[in-house]
Amino acid sequence: MYKILLLPVFFIATAVSAQNYVTLYEDCNYSGPSYSLEPGNYRLYQMKIGNDRLSSIQIPYGFKITLYMDDNFVGGSKTYTTSITCLPAEWNDNTSSIVVENTLGGNYSQNDYVTFYNNSSYGGYSQSLRPGSYTGAQLGTLRYNISSFKINGNLQVKVYLNNENLSGYNSIYTESQSYLSSNVNDKIGSLIIEAKTTQPANNGNNSSSYATFYSECNYDGNALRLMPGYYSGEKLGVLKYAIGSIQIPSTLRVKAFINNDNLYGQSTELTGNNSCLDYNLKNRIGSLVVEDRGYGNNNNNNNSNEVVIIYTDEDYKGQSASLLPGSYSTMSQAGFTDNSLSSLTVPDGYRVVIYEFENFGGKSYTITASKTKFYLSNWNDKTSSIVVYRDR
Repeated sequence: MYKILLLPVFFIATAVSAQNYVTLYEDCNYSGPSYSLEPGNYRLYQMKIGNDRLSSIQIPYGFKITLYMDDNFVGGSKTYTTSITCLPAEWNDNTSSIVVENTLGGNYSQNDYVTFYNNSSYGGYSQSLRPGSYTGAQLGTLRYNISSFKINGNLQVKVYLNNENLSGYNSIYTESQSYLSSNVNDKIGSLIIEAKTTQPANNGNNSSSYATFYSECNYDGNALRLMPGYYSGEKLGVLKYAIGSIQIPSTLRVKAFINNDNLYGQSTELTGNNSCLDYNLKNRIGSLVVEDRGYGNNNNNNNSNEVVIIYTDEDYKGQSASLLPGSYSTMSQAGFTDNSLSSLTVPDGYRVVIYEFENFGGKSYTITASKTKFYLSNWNDKTSSIVVYRDR
């Protein structure tokens, strides 16, 4: 919508997320018992689905799956990048190991995102989305309700008009749009956020742009390649508390959090390769941060690694949640507990408005800098909804 109503209108937002896994089925036509696999390497005993039981696969946009006839990634292999309703005869019920990859890891940071608004000039209800594909059902409140958007990072947005299933007429945007034209405004039914294809990669050697984590010593077992970004235990998937060795190029470093899957508490900085982590680290890393060694080399004027972090205790302690710009009508939507906010970090250029009640009701309090506590303002443990703005 172009016009902003004078009366306040609040939207109950639903969680929006792109599918980050492939789904395996024991029968054709996506039927029978099903199992989900996130990016990683899966030997016979790790596949979830039984040996020689795979018949059909659902593959989201940007993912690739390679099937192997034998365990340990040997024997004949077959790669798919789109869903298949029934594997051909030579592959039906004939898979013993699998590799799942996310191919969207192009020339962008894992922390790049796009913020969509239901009003022009970046106003009204807002929601931030990471790279991925989003059907109309996944867009929820944003479906046919987008009037402007901000691109943060090296991304582009492919929008599908009057279609909720990522097909039909589409347009690609490589820059932020403060005022969508009338033929696009409120007509976006589904969309894809991906690495910008108009710029060449600047990393030269691809292997220097990511760190690789393995479940076993000597760089064996499940493997996961991670570009610079923040990775909670949920994002680590099968490697949460299951990392045995690490390969880190000279351009990167890793901050590993011990026995915590929310990027908090005891941490250790790691550089270089380690073929077998010692007792203090092996199978104890619950979350981690991958970052460039030395900052300011690229995209310094648009640092999308910055997020607002809220904490349940004073002095940035306790349970925490990282928030991108957007409207969170309940604290559960923000991944946080109700009436528990006691401190928060606010990067430069961000603004946070907290509300007394859910759905942005009751009293409100605006914050533009980090706060170690809320004693003077009397807002400790009194937040039930929150809005994060990025003003510059």
